Amino acid sequence: MTEEFEKDLRQGLSLYESGRASEAELFFKKFIENYPDRGDGYNILGSIHAQQKNINSALSLFEKALSAEPNHPIYNSNYGNILQDSGRINESLSYYFKAIEIYPDFVDAHFNLSNALAKLERYDEALVHLKEVKRLDKNYIKGYIGSAKVYEKLRLLDQVMKELHEAEQIRPNSYEVLSNLAVSYSLKKDFAQSVAYFKKAFETGQANAKFFLNYGTACVEMSNPTEAIHAYLNGAKIEQTKFECLSRALHQKMIIADWSNVYVMNTEVIRHIQSGDGVVDPFGYMGFSDSESDLQKAASLYQNEKFPLNKSFIKTAKYARHKKIKIAYVSGEFREHANGSLMTGLIECHDRDKFEVIGYDNGKDDESFLRTRLLKSFDEHIDIRLISDSDLTKRTQKKEIDILFNLNGFFGEHRSGLFANRAAPIQINFLGCPGTMGVDYMDYLVADPVVIPESSYQYYTEKIILMPHSYQINDSKRLELKRNLTLKDCGLPEGKFIFNCFNNIYKITPPTFQRWMRILNRVPGSVLWFYNNFPEAEVNLRREAQALGVDPSRLFFSPYIKMYDHLERYALADLFLDSLPYNAHTSASDALWANLPVLTLQGKSFAGRVAASLLHAIAMPELITYTEQDFEDRAVDLATHPEKLAALKVKLAKNRLTTPLFDTQLYTKHFESALIEAYERYQSDLAPAHMVVKP
Repeated sequence: MTEEFEKDLRQGLSLYESGRASEAELFFKKFIENYPDRGDGYNILGSIHAQQKNINSALSLFEKALSAEPNHPIYNSNYGNILQDSGRINESLSYYFKAIEIYPDFVDAHFNLSNALAKLERYDEALVHLKEVKRLDKNYIKGYIGSAKVYEKLRLLDQVMKELHEAEQIRPNSYEVLSNLAVSYSLKKDFAQSVAYFKKAFETGQANAKFFLNYGTACVEMSNPTEAIHAYLNGAKIEQTKFECLSRALHQKMIIADWSNVYVMNTEVIRHIQSGDGVVDPFGYMGFSDSESDLQKAASLYQNEKFPLNKSFIKTAKYARHKKIKIAYVSGEFREHANGSLMTGLIECHDRDKFEVIGYDNGKDDESFLRTRLLKSFDEHIDIRLISDSDLTKRTQKKEIDILFNLNGFFGEHRSGLFANRAAPIQINFLGCPGTMGVDYMDYLVADPVVIPESSYQYYTEKIILMPHSYQINDSKRLELKRNLTLKDCGLPEGKFIFNCFNNIYKITPPTFQRWMRILNRVPGSVLWFYNNFPEAEVNLRREAQALGVDPSRLFFSPYIKMYDHLERYALADLFLDSLPYNAHTSASDALWANLPVLTLQGKSFAGRVAASLLHAIAMPELITYTEQDFEDRAVDLATHPEKLAALKVKLAKNRLTTPLFDTQLYTKHFESALIEAYERYQSDLAPAHMVVKP
């Protein structure tokens, strides 16, 4: 019987190892009937079912293999694997430990155990077993890659590179090694090296969906939207990341005003969001959609897949009442950036008798005056770039931070993992995301009655903190303009009416642009001035203008420059034309500070109602329109009646420092009253609730 058994086993293994899974499955079902007391058949059939993602069957088969031979190291390790795959990670550990106890040199068991420990954030233990993997087999590439991934979690990027370069020495043409090096160089912000390694990985012919997603992101960081589009569209051909890649390609096309096929792409994205079977890029989608329902679904799908709630960090015990409420702002933009320019005055104005104010800094040092001023305003500034989410969560809880603010949302150098860890008992979505984050672990969203009317509450997962004027904080200590910049300095013509939109180009949708071109056609001699750093966008917008009967030479473009110098430009324009479905936000505040009227068309989502919110707060509701025709007629009327525009500018100059919009101290007073109410609810064991801040 032993000889016959060995012969049958070799035959079955030959089928399995040659990739003939269906034949192997049938063979081993018969094999089990013939040898029900041996574990081999159950083990191989379990492995086949595990590969087929038939988890329950695989679990049962591995259990039978272990029942037949409980001290077999491979069966124990495989059972640990299927437990790990099914989410029962803690249970898997004992089976790996037993496999290693039986066979101490079992490389795969050490490696699989390290994966389980890493998932449990037991990183030091994971590294012990990965070190053992490399000792047992110095050519075991997965040991180096696994180590690199653990060091990445610990944000020890130099050690990440060391592990991967060691792997490269062993196997220089390994797709897995090269693609991981490409991603790691991206994390180190060395995007030129990142792209070089992506190209090497691509040459192996093994590029998968994740490759194109990561490569596209590196191209974005290299300010190469055309190549990013190409990468994302290649990724969109692969089912695994089809719609995330498609949505990111759509956003990059909007960045350079390449509107070819965008509505076909968007239809696919909408269908995918509504079916709920994967993720899209929620930040980019805000620039194209005004459906609050779809935006909420997009946010929820993305966050729950990428940053699901990590229950292992949740604190059940309530912090004792603090003499000062401890608040921490988490941002990657404590620098010369839209959010940095808005936030600084608020941090300075916080009442230090009531609040301890901490800055969690995840961004770069741009050595700007704004950054220096901002960091000085915190009671404590902590550089968190090299602190892992788990360690930062532990530190946050040890410091007993009461309120944690997410200032990034989906964009930039965010730290969503910190919030998914439930690092603080009160977590607030503020300023960076003009919409919902879509997850229950974000407790509150700061808004106002214009950006989120009560009828829209159902589309926002967080509870709403309703500020009495505008949700947007502004800095009353902005520098006054010198106003010595000339039209000639900016390459603009003399004697023309200058319409202006300094929004990011991705906010310019085809309907928005068509409105603007109709306005230009109705105002002879007028020009339209843009803020843009992408030559492709200039070419595309000029082509679109010509197709709509407007001389392309009437469009002017200025490049990105330092924030204060850019602010001076606004004073040269006559009227700011807003966009939909994503309004001017900081750029609207900038324009109003520079005494440039902002004409807006109020939209149907948070992002599309911001300019209206700002105009209400500065008591200029006459600049808010509600239909396309009203928007166009009002723009033409102001452009052709200089006395009306002059009167608006006189009113705007008066209102700028006498209304709530730029009254930082008033805003801070209202904001703090909301924080105190949220804190008192927490101290009283009450769940978060909508709140209306009284003026």
